[in-house]
Amino acid sequence: MERRKIALLILNEYEEESTFLNLALKNGLSRLEEGRAFVTELVYGVVRYRRFLDEVINRFSTTKVKKLSTPVKNILRMGFYQYHFMDKVPDFAIVNESVKLTAKYAYKSKGLVNAVLRKGFSGFPNDFSLAVTESFPDEIYDLLQAQYGEQANEILRNLNCKLPAAIRYNHMRYESATEAQKQLPESEIMGDVLFPKVSGDIRSLIENGDFSVQSMSSQLAVSVLDPKPGEKILDCCSAPGGKTAYIGELMKNRGELVALEFYSHRCELVKKNLQRCGVTIGTVIEADASKIEFSGQFDRVLADVPCSGLGVIGSKPDIKWRDLQLGQLIPLQREILKNISQYVAKDGVLVYSTCTINQEENELQIRRFLEENPNFSLEPFFIEVNHTTYGEQGMAQILPDGVTIGFFIAKLRKTKE
Repeated sequence: MERRKIALLILNEYEEESTFLNLALKNGLSRLEEGRAFVTELVYGVVRYRRFLDEVINRFSTTKVKKLSTPVKNILRMGFYQYHFMDKVPDFAIVNESVKLTAKYAYKSKGLVNAVLRKGFSGFPNDFSLAVTESFPDEIYDLLQAQYGEQANEILRNLNCKLPAAIRYNHMRYESATEAQKQLPESEIMGDVLFPKVSGDIRSLIENGDFSVQSMSSQLAVSVLDPKPGEKILDCCSAPGGKTAYIGELMKNRGELVALEFYSHRCELVKKNLQRCGVTIGTVIEADASKIEFSGQFDRVLADVPCSGLGVIGSKPDIKWRDLQLGQLIPLQREILKNISQYVAKDGVLVYSTCTINQEENELQIRRFLEENPNFSLEPFFIEVNHTTYGEQGMAQILPDGVTIGFFIAKLRKTKE
């Protein structure tokens, strides 16, 4: 029962205390010696399919989800998730362990949990709409249907895929991905990105700065920026510092690198990442990228702006249930672009990137910027993702495909002052 108990406590903390899911999971897993993969799968699965699981509960329970206590609600969600998505768990074990958990955390609801699970297992429903089956709130479902039409259903399914972890090798310590792969022989290479095939312990290689956990989108955004030794470069939304460190590595610690971050505690994360990776040319400034003023200009600027994060739902399923805040995010992105574009030198490069697939935050944002700033123009680039080349027109919208996340990159050149 220990593994399921920890999973329940994590889910309760996430729901009752509004903790970020990854932090609640980290806290919970620290109490376990073994069984971490099971707990991670169960926790992320319950959050990923929350709407679907709640509809199943409502189908079989006389007391609806909204009126159930948090522990009972999560015990039932865990039970139905194990039944529907985790084939190796026997039905009797799911019921027995769920009732035991209820006895510990909600004793009076033992009978309810036992009855609801048994009813559900004997006649599991399969007549829900796609929004319910794939478990998306109406806001996201409607947005993707409106923007992508016939593609939307496939996108929704792919957003629910569990994605492999991507890592970056330190470009000051290894000449190529092939050389770095010798340290991780079980990993696969896609371009310059490594994907560990097995969950071996590479903690020491990360702690010493040889490798960093970093999404493919972040790595490719820096590749498109194409930093050179001796240049002056700005990373204007830098935390937690993976992109900044990568920029410094490609600069070979020669030149000037400035990293902006709005929150002081996240500035510390950037500094620690730079130190871990051996990047010594970075200056971290606590500032608002939409308002900061500089006395000089930069050869290259990276604006990996705050966004709705819709492209990374596969690895961060709790994004589904957050307020998207598009009314605040889209104007903020616009203000960041407007402000930092002033500090791009003539013939300099501005790279704009997000980890969302919302067109309002991506192509439409860039089109609007270009209309207002005719001294910038799109510049072609070429990146390869899953054997497909993107960027020929200066923009790349990569959609989630079950292997990679969804993200957007645009490369702009300042042609005149």
